[in-house]
This record gives sequence, C-alpha cells and structure tokens, in this order.
Amino acid sequence: MKFLIILLFLFSVISCVEEDGIPSELTFTFEYLDENLDGEKINAFKNKSEDKAILDNHRFGIGLFLRNNLLRHHEESDNLCNFFYSIEIYSYDDMSSIIMTSYHRSLLDEDIELDQQILENKEYYKPINECKNQLNNKALNIYNKYEVNDTINIKMPVSESNSVIDHLCPNIDWDYDETKDLSINAMILDKYSTNNKSKSNFYYFFQVRVLTKNHLETEILMRPVYVGDELRVALKSSWIFSSL
Repeated sequence: MKFLIILLFLFSVISCVEEDGIPSELTFTFEYLDENLDGEKINAFKNKSEDKAILDNHRFGIGLFLRNNLLRHHEESDNLCNFFYSIEIYSYDDMSSIIMTSYHRSLLDEDIELDQQILENKEYYKPINECKNQLNNKALNIYNKYEVNDTINIKMPVSESNSVIDHLCPNIDWDYDETKDLSINAMILDKYSTNNKSKSNFYYFFQVRVLTKNHLETEILMRPVYVGDELRVALKSSWIFSSL
C-alpha cells in the first residue's frame, strides 16, 4: 500500500509538470526574477499589457538585467544558453524576450505557449536569413567578377544627414535617385576576403581609389571621402556595383 501511494504521488507530480508545460530552465528564470526583483517592480511588470511590458523592459530594465546577470556571468548561464540553443534561439536579446514573455504570462497564470514563441521567432528571422544568403551570393559574384586594376561604378543610398548608408536585411531594396544618392567611379587596388569559420560568414572587400564622385560633399558612412582617396568597400552590401 505504501508503495502504491508513492507511485500515485510521483504520477501526480509528473502529470503536473506535463500539464504545466514549462521547462525547468524557464522555471529557474522565474524563480530568479522572483528573488531578485522587488514586489513593486514585479507588480508593475505584471499589470502592463504583455506588449508594453516587453517593450518597456527589452532594451533596459528587466531585459538588460537578465542579459547581464543571468544569461551572462551566472553559474547557470551555460545551462540556460544551451537550453535556448537546443530550441534554436541564439540571440541574448531573443532569450531575454522569451523569458520576459513567459514570466509575464506565468504571473497571470496563462499558458506560456513556448512552442508558439519559438515559431514566431523563426518566422521573424526567415526573411532576414534569406536576405543574408542573397547578399552572400551577390558579394561572391562581385568578388569573382572584378580584378585588381578594374574600374567600377558604385551607387549608394544617402540619408537625410547627407551621408551614405547601407540598408539592413531584409530591407535591402532601394531605387537610385541621382539628385540625392551617391555614385562613384573607382579603381580596384586590392581584393580580399575574411571568414568566421563557415562559408556563410565569408566577407568580401575591395580596396578602391575614388576617381569621380557625383556629390562632392556627401560623406560615406559618416566619413568625408574625396576624389583620390582610398576606400575599403564591403561587398556584402545593398550598394549597387556595375562595370564602367
């Protein structure tokens, strides 16, 4: 009988864990926040809408606290990060957002819907990753197409501050406007590549000398560049490269 009671108890515990659906690693983060945040801050976080609670605390507040004190520089940091890696979450920002979203829902006794959070994270990065692959292929093609001493034209978008910018993924498409955007002719002085252990992280560069510039006062990435100057150009870019 005693053995049966123990089995029933264990079964009830296991059932609760399965019903709860919260991994032990996330439960640990909830306990950590309970222990390290004062009640007033917890209540303020709880009583905001989910979107506002996460937005208000992402860059600073609880999000920064989690990234600096729990996801880094804590005896459980490796274990927590390995858990997130196992569900294909790799950014500290994304980790802290999932912890905060899950904590907010747990404070309201709501389902944390972890699977849905993971899916939304993947959907968010899908067009970004596709864009990065597109830029990788573009950079390699440009790198292979041109040689040292070739002359090329480079068109670059310009911001309201009259400085060249580079559009970030996934928003890399833009239309050249001759009245405001920059166009330079340049000679390739050198070409080289660097990598971070994998082919997807190759970076390709041209070292060029500026031959002409359609808007002389326009800066390039917040730096004055004049005809005759040398410039390092990253090919993994939304800039437009063409032959002269």
